[in-house]
Amino acid sequence: MQAFGPYADREVVDFKAALANGLFGIYGPTGSGKSSIFSAMAFALFGESAKDDQDPQTLRSDHARPDCLTEVELVFEVAERRYLVRRRPEQVRPALKGGGETKERHAAWLFDVTGISLDDLSDENSGKIIAEKKTTLVEEAMTERLGYGAEQFRQIILLPQGRFETFLTAKTKDRLATLRDLFDVSLYKRLAQKLRDDAKEAEEKVKNDRLVCAGRLRHDGFESPDALKDGISEANNQQSLADSASKQASETATKAEKALTDALNTDKAFKEKIDADKNLSVIEARSVEIDKSEVALKAALRAKSMLDLDNAAAKAHEVVQRSLIEKQRSEQARVAAADAAAQAAIVLSTEKQKSGELDRLRRHCEDLNRHRETLISAQGLSAIAKTAEDAAGKAEDAFVVSQELHTKLVNLREETAKNVTAAQSAATQRAQLTAEITSVQQMLGIARQYEKAGKAVADSTLLLETSSQSHERRSNELQSAETTFAAAEDALSGAQAVHLSEKLIEGDPCPVCGSSAHPSPAQGSAESAGLDHAFRDAKVALDTARNKEAAARASVASARAALSERRSALEALKKPAKSIKESEDEGDALKSRLESLGPAAEIPELEAALGRLLEEISQAVKALEVERLKRDVLKTEFALARQNLLNGLATIPKELQTSEALENAIAKVVASIKSQEAALEDAVKKERSASEALIAAQKDGESAARAYSNAIDASETADKTLAARLAENGFTPEQYQVHKANISQIDALETNIKAHAEQLAAAKDRVSRATVAIEGIKRPDLGSLTQARDVAIKARDETVKSAAAAKARVDHLVGLQASIAAELKRIAKAEVDSGPLVGIAAAFNGQNPQRVELETFAIGAMFDRVLEAANLRLLPMSSGRYSLEREQEGGKGTGRRGLGISVYDVHTGRLRATSTLSGGETFMAALALALGLSDVVESVSGGIRLDTIFIDEGFGSLDSETLDQALQVLQDLVGQSRAVGLISHVELVQQAIPNGFQIRKSVSGSHVEMRTI
Repeated sequence: MQAFGPYADREVVDFKAALANGLFGIYGPTGSGKSSIFSAMAFALFGESAKDDQDPQTLRSDHARPDCLTEVELVFEVAERRYLVRRRPEQVRPALKGGGETKERHAAWLFDVTGISLDDLSDENSGKIIAEKKTTLVEEAMTERLGYGAEQFRQIILLPQGRFETFLTAKTKDRLATLRDLFDVSLYKRLAQKLRDDAKEAEEKVKNDRLVCAGRLRHDGFESPDALKDGISEANNQQSLADSASKQASETATKAEKALTDALNTDKAFKEKIDADKNLSVIEARSVEIDKSEVALKAALRAKSMLDLDNAAAKAHEVVQRSLIEKQRSEQARVAAADAAAQAAIVLSTEKQKSGELDRLRRHCEDLNRHRETLISAQGLSAIAKTAEDAAGKAEDAFVVSQELHTKLVNLREETAKNVTAAQSAATQRAQLTAEITSVQQMLGIARQYEKAGKAVADSTLLLETSSQSHERRSNELQSAETTFAAAEDALSGAQAVHLSEKLIEGDPCPVCGSSAHPSPAQGSAESAGLDHAFRDAKVALDTARNKEAAARASVASARAALSERRSALEALKKPAKSIKESEDEGDALKSRLESLGPAAEIPELEAALGRLLEEISQAVKALEVERLKRDVLKTEFALARQNLLNGLATIPKELQTSEALENAIAKVVASIKSQEAALEDAVKKERSASEALIAAQKDGESAARAYSNAIDASETADKTLAARLAENGFTPEQYQVHKANISQIDALETNIKAHAEQLAAAKDRVSRATVAIEGIKRPDLGSLTQARDVAIKARDETVKSAAAAKARVDHLVGLQASIAAELKRIAKAEVDSGPLVGIAAAFNGQNPQRVELETFAIGAMFDRVLEAANLRLLPMSSGRYSLEREQEGGKGTGRRGLGISVYDVHTGRLRATSTLSGGETFMAALALALGLSDVVESVSGGIRLDTIFIDEGFGSLDSETLDQALQVLQDLVGQSRAVGLISHVELVQQAIPNGFQIRKSVSGSHVEMRTI
């Protein structure tokens, strides 16, 4: 980083050792430039700051020298390749010529430096250039290699201070846009098309859906929707009782709170009396200070009345100083004018001595004019030579053109012959490859059909195993229920027999058998309390077990039939010789070879073109010989004409034998003559002007001397007047200066004195009112009232929780009832629907109970993975208390799972909004979510690997225990081959993670130092 942010000079941050440690820190005081290191990285990669609202032009350091350009250079690695990116923002720098400033445009460079060691990198050795200067080209190249842009970089690489909760609390729309950029879910669009081909399998789903509904009811203890309805009625009764108890407890708590509030208000009056007395004492203690302020105020007012004479004297002194400066300047101007006049006289004398040189130049000019006349007479011969030269040149050009045409035709003939041979070979290969591709595609279709049938058999086998296991469990449950029922029945029958035997009377008929003889009545206790209820429960349990066993047995039969059918279908197919992967690879290889042959060439056309080229070559050979003969004749004519011209120019010096050279020589001599004449004339003018300037300077000096004398007189008069006024007011000059300093404080002194008087009166009034307010009142016992209030509130909270639990039970059962009703309705419709394919296609385009498209649903599934990964971090950080869940959107029982986030609290057993978390809890949740997002992005995106992430601040909101838990999670993360940088000023973090960098802040800018253990 150079001239960047708080860094005035060039700073090099070497991360090699820090990355080797895995977990490291970037430490320094607030404002030292910790986050600026990451801003430099973000700017180097994307041309944007880590703060998305910061203009890159503001990144330049205020401490930097004007000639030190702002520049950032970053070396980074992606997918086994190493790159160097260098970037300069738009900035103003000193101009290279003429002074002033010029604007430097935003520029960037990207190099591939793979294989070059970091120590060998330099401006001269920057590797292979990928893109340069144009920032758009560099940004495209960066995005192509990284797989994400600046916004995602700020969200998943850096967790910046005050903003890493943004994703946690973002709206569903914003979070959906971010996840769509990070996860490629285009697969699910193709999946929708594939499922149209598998529509027949959907018919089997309808058969099992009713069993699923029955299972859901049994899971909550109900055998039918009617039983569920009765359960809701009972739950409503329980809720009414709980609500009544909660209401009574709330009223008691309200009365206790009011009693405490009234007592607090009374106690507040007693505290007010104490505070009022203290306040009055403090104000009265300031009276001595106020008296001194009144004395200072009066003296300052007297000093203020003399400011006009003081200012007049000061201005007179200023006039004296200016007059003295003007006098000195005039004297300097006179001396300079005298020197200039003497110098002008010397220059004029020198120019007059050059008259001999001027005569020689005039004679030389006459000789050159005579050479001009001779050269004009030879122009006729020159024209002839020129014409011959031009003709010879054109002939040479025509010969070269013919020669090039001949060579081109010969090369084209050879290339065309090769193309004919290659086209014939390619046609043969193309026909062979096309046949092989057709064969492979047929094999691929067979392999896919066989694999599909095999998968169906495997699925059916698994379903049969699951159904069999379920049937075995249900059979055991039925056997147990039958045993329990038999025991309950026997117990109830025995109790009833004993009860009847106790009422038997000898000779009276038995109410059961009618006999009047009772030879062997049942013996024992006749108590049967609870046996009837146990019998009824056992009967219900037996019926339930029988229904479950029957349903499980039907599932086994259905699964066994499906398996038999699919095995038959598989056995009817022929096993392919190659797998789908082998066939696809072979087909791709053949297609690649076919594409490498290029488009098919027209062989007859190539052969015809070859024949035409042979004829054109024959004609070109004849034309080349004609041009060669014409060229040789014209070259001879040009040589003769040139010799005649040289004979005519023999009297003229060789260097002047061209019109251009001769005219240049004449122009130089004429210019020299004019220059000397102008110099003489200029010297005469300057000598005259310098003499006149000397006379004017002498007059200005005399005028300045008079003005200086007058200014001294005026200054002395002003000083005498001021001294007289000081004496009248009883001030010495020193005393006046002291009181003059207080003139600016006049308003403040007056305000302070007035405020003190008002405060004193108000304090006395406050004491009086406070005394009256507590007359005849006893101070209340807040402790006992507070204890009573707390007991009432605790009772209220417990009844509220009970009421909430009862309501939750009602809501759950009502939601289950609505869900089951909707599901049964859907199943009934599916049974008679003649177009299941249309229904599936519509569902995949958002026409479903969740009102989401398949792509959005897939993103939701990816989001579930993000939350799962986040909870692996959040649970240990929160000691197992918190986990993140997707919010339920819409009404109860009919809502859909959106991309909103709620927090499940184990302590309360309920979901709560993320906004209810404390600062430290919010930090932990956001950190866990960001780390989970990074994990999933890396695991599902082959082009994105997040080897290093940074966490900027946020640790200050954590207590020591939570901080230890967060650091342990980060240490575990490092153990998973990822480096983590912590940007912090918290002392505990620096002690726990000593390795990294320390930022030193000074008035001249910041500096980066390496930290080690």
